[in-house]
Amino acid sequence: MSEADSLPGPQLERERPSSYTCPGEFYSIPHSIHLARLAAFYSRCQNCEHRDDTGHAVTRFEEKLPSVPRPAIRSSLLTDENVRGVYLNEFDRNRARQWGEALAAVLWEQQPMLARREPEDRSQIVANDLSGSVPVTSRGPTVVVGFDERPSSPDIVTGAVLGLRRMGCSVIDLGQTAPPILTTSVRSLNAAAGLFVTGAGCDPSWTGFDLCGRGAFPVPYEVLLQIERDAAAGVGRQTRHNAGHHPQDGLAIYESSLAPRFHALRPFHIVCGSSTRLMPRILDGLFASLPCKLTHIPLPTRKRNLFDPCDNDLKRVAQSVIDGQHHIGLVIDEDGQHLAFVTDRGRLVTPREIARLLIEISIRENHSAKIVVATSLMNDATVWLSGRDASAIDGGESVGDAVRRLVDCNAALYLSSDGRVWFHRDEPACDALLVLASVLQALSLSDAPFSEVIARIKNE
Repeated sequence: MSEADSLPGPQLERERPSSYTCPGEFYSIPHSIHLARLAAFYSRCQNCEHRDDTGHAVTRFEEKLPSVPRPAIRSSLLTDENVRGVYLNEFDRNRARQWGEALAAVLWEQQPMLARREPEDRSQIVANDLSGSVPVTSRGPTVVVGFDERPSSPDIVTGAVLGLRRMGCSVIDLGQTAPPILTTSVRSLNAAAGLFVTGAGCDPSWTGFDLCGRGAFPVPYEVLLQIERDAAAGVGRQTRHNAGHHPQDGLAIYESSLAPRFHALRPFHIVCGSSTRLMPRILDGLFASLPCKLTHIPLPTRKRNLFDPCDNDLKRVAQSVIDGQHHIGLVIDEDGQHLAFVTDRGRLVTPREIARLLIEISIRENHSAKIVVATSLMNDATVWLSGRDASAIDGGESVGDAVRRLVDCNAALYLSSDGRVWFHRDEPACDALLVLASVLQALSLSDAPFSEVIARIKNE
């Protein structure tokens, strides 16, 4: 053996792998990222067989790793209603593909067996699910997909679409959109499911899925568990053919469904804060023919509590309302479902005050209205409706069960514990802009300022 062969540097260089894969992950990383994770004491490095490969670094990371607090590694990416994980560390394109395949397998189980027969002339098929409006290349389930404005979302949606198509699901792709637009398209196209790639409710490094079933109903938690198990175990293909992928613009259908709600308004000046570029565009279109003025405030994408009066974004909107002596302020979260109001005096309107106002609006439209409310709101709703023909129905804490009760009982509203609102007219819909339309219609019945209207219903 030569002297050069005995030197530790060249020997380590020859034994170094070309790439690394962290325990529990499906993608490889280069040596530089491996060293960076060691230096940052990444939790998975504790169980890595290459944790001794520190390159030319002086510090021996493996000696410090056991002393660094180890964060809990989540066994499940499920929340009560959706899927969330840190981009790349917990959720990447490959994992998104597996989830897409697992979702497809569940949808195939719900599909009539007759629909699995391969067509003789594939080029002439039109999916029954879509009322003949969109040509597809398969008789499998149809899934509407879309994604939000986070940088990781195009990568994740690519994996999900690959998984769905491989399993024979026809994909209607709305591109970059918003959850209310996707759910509107699911209902109008009678699709089997909707899949929206988003990290809403989490910090910018997170991503995941929001899923809905036929009619845009929330997917039960038990079904989400089944999809997660199938994604981890793998599923077999239901057909030999990849299904079609059809881009479609869902914005026109959505705007046409909202337009009738925005009419006969008094001349408001509204300050709107939003972390998306799409929301100002939608609002400008809805208010184009109205005697109202909009001031948009761009907000950062982050996790926020819309009902915390100390939140910096809410304080910015409130200050803008006060400085300009405007009528109303609001912040619409990136999911398009959560929103918060600020009065003309810059005070945050609480969820209970909004719930009370919406109940009063419903009773004005129908004296015997039924209102589904979360368990945490039942006592308040019972007091509010005392002596009236209207009634409150306990929706429980499961959103899926509550929305089903909303439909089965033909109720007007469902008020959830987290401030979201479902309206039931033709179909159940959860949309911040529907709440905005109802509030503006109520305020337009008089010249009273927003703060006075809230104070009045609070004292009744």
